[in-house]
Amino acid sequence: MVGLGLKPNIVTYNALMNGFSKKKMMKEAKKVFDDITEQELVPNAITFNTMIDAYGMEGMMEEGFALRSSMLDEEILPNVSTYNCLIGGLCRERDLRAAKDLLIEMENNGLKGDVVTYNILIDGSCKIGKPRNVEKLLNEMFNLGLKPNHVTYNTLMDGYCMEGNLKAALNVMARMEKERKQPNVVTYNVLIKGYCKINKLEAANNLLNEMLEKGLNPNRNTYDIVRLEMLEKGFIPDIEGHLYNISSMS
Repeated sequence: MVGLGLKPNIVTYNALMNGFSKKKMMKEAKKVFDDITEQELVPNAITFNTMIDAYGMEGMMEEGFALRSSMLDEEILPNVSTYNCLIGGLCRERDLRAAKDLLIEMENNGLKGDVVTYNILIDGSCKIGKPRNVEKLLNEMFNLGLKPNHVTYNTLMDGYCMEGNLKAALNVMARMEKERKQPNVVTYNVLIKGYCKINKLEAANNLLNEMLEKGLNPNRNTYDIVRLEMLEKGFIPDIEGHLYNISSMS
């Protein structure tokens, strides 16, 4: 851009930071962030949120919170996305207590969590083996007028599957369907893998066929589950009539 006589603006820098962050190129992301000041550009909330999220993904929570303080110094108020980035980082560190405290702080500052906020907390609860604590979070969502989405339900199902509670996972799917949200390929991947983990391969096979009969296209994750959890265990799934679908997984 510079070679063409074009001067990058804050949107350009934000996009660059985001790209480096997604590729876990922390050093490069930080350099772009520092360049913003050198170029005398004014950072915005997206600038700070992107960098805070990058710190969170690397487990650098002290730096993330320090950057939030810098936002206030720049008279930029943290928004819901800022808190989501911090809460996400704390959940990755398995510090659910601190994450929930941050949710309370957020509410005290006049901000309400969104679906993303609660999906992060639900995922965090499931990752530490406490999917039952999620019911309280779901009730909070409903009280705020927030509707759980596919990510919410799939995450909760995955939590139950990780502890081998397939009955609870199926109940979540039933609740999902009651809310008129049709199971997607991720839903089926979670359940198929869950059944495989407890060696109920026939039940997993039935779900695989159910998914295919509904016209849902298998993805790479489906293929990996079939290969690692079925084929490598000596179980050949009965997918007659759906061979094209399986062979075209990508």
